[in-house]
Amino acid sequence: MIKHIVFFKLSKSLEPEKRQVQLKRMEEIFSPLGGILPYIIEYRTGINFNDAPHSWDFVIDSIFRNKEDLQRYQDSDEHKEAILRGLEIEKTKAVIDYEF
Repeated sequence: MIKHIVFFKLSKSLEPEKRQVQLKRMEEIFSPLGGILPYIIEYRTGINFNDAPHSWDFVIDSIFRNKEDLQRYQDSDEHKEAILRGLEIEKTKAVIDYEF
């Protein structure tokens, strides 16, 4: 099994209202992927409520059977489209993939 976790940190210069709008937009863009790609075992997105300086703002937390299914996800048109739609949001990204 493969765990694929992606963290996003939005630009610090955003006003609180705009930040929430952009986080909801991230959720609208990425959340549906878990329900439309059959080779995803588990898929969750979440908006962080912790305002600690070292915290991140948004997460995609997913599980795949193997590396090949993770690659299928990353190469899928649906994933590529989500990435393109998310480019409008200024953010930093961190990723970790591991076997368990």
